Amino acid sequence: MAPRSIKGIGSKRASRLGSSLILGLLLVFSLLAAGLVEAQKPAVELIVRGDDLGMTHSANEAFELAFKRGIITCGGLIVPSPWFEDAVRRCLEHQDWSVGIHLCVNAEWKNYRWRPVLPYDQVLSLVDRNGFFYPTAEAFLAAGPKVEEVEKELRAQIELALSFGLKPDYLDTHMDSLETKEEFRQVVKKLAREYDLPVSGWCGEDREFFDIYNVVPEEKEKVLIEKLKSAKPGLYLLVVHPGLDTPEERALVDQNPDGLKNVYRYRSAEVRAITSPKVKKVISQRKIRLLNYRQLKAEGRAVVR
Repeated sequence: MAPRSIKGIGSKRASRLGSSLILGLLLVFSLLAAGLVEAQKPAVELIVRGDDLGMTHSANEAFELAFKRGIITCGGLIVPSPWFEDAVRRCLEHQDWSVGIHLCVNAEWKNYRWRPVLPYDQVLSLVDRNGFFYPTAEAFLAAGPKVEEVEKELRAQIELALSFGLKPDYLDTHMDSLETKEEFRQVVKKLAREYDLPVSGWCGEDREFFDIYNVVPEEKEKVLIEKLKSAKPGLYLLVVHPGLDTPEERALVDQNPDGLKNVYRYRSAEVRAITSPKVKKVISQRKIRLLNYRQLKAEGRAVVR
């Protein structure tokens, strides 16, 4: 048999090498494409907002626990509330906390009331005869609140927070009084634009899906896990009210007609739910993105509408 030429052998080797190279490149491109598709998949994004920071000492303690060990991403501060200064101190010590101003025109707790930031005789349409905020939205509206006084008080709340050195990331509203009339909503929108702050709930978030407010304490963790497992891609808002089981919190009685009884049980249960290892495991497994309004604004997605 005639010996194969060196030239022929080299050509075949080069051909095999070329085929291998092409196959390798195709494999690399396939992997890159798969990774790109994975990266482009719509994500489940969740903002976990805590309300009523500053309301009680126990609430402040609960917020600190929730920020350190839980999934909470931001917290709304009630500026006129009794434990405001303690809350401010904690916020300034933890600059990574995303804090908002929880604009307030109500004080709903029996025997535990607060007045406006402004001298109450400057906003008489917002207060009762003793100078306290009204406990319910119905009482607030029945008093005939003047729009100009609402704006004056809300602006004073933001300015007081700023004067303490806080740099809020967003605004939101306490209870539903400021959501009841379009003229009040316009005041909130005006202040949001003036201070360049997004309004929580007005940035395209789905707030209804993750609502666990009325879920009984024993079921909060379970229901939250179920919602985390079933959530479809989108931007969601979970609102919680951190609190602890303490004598201070046990003394709270909500004067709203539909107010929760033994509210401390609900608030402490929410803390347990948002610090639960099981909850955090589901978030990790599903690659749910937790974010706050500071991040949302940085990404150009926190638009005041």
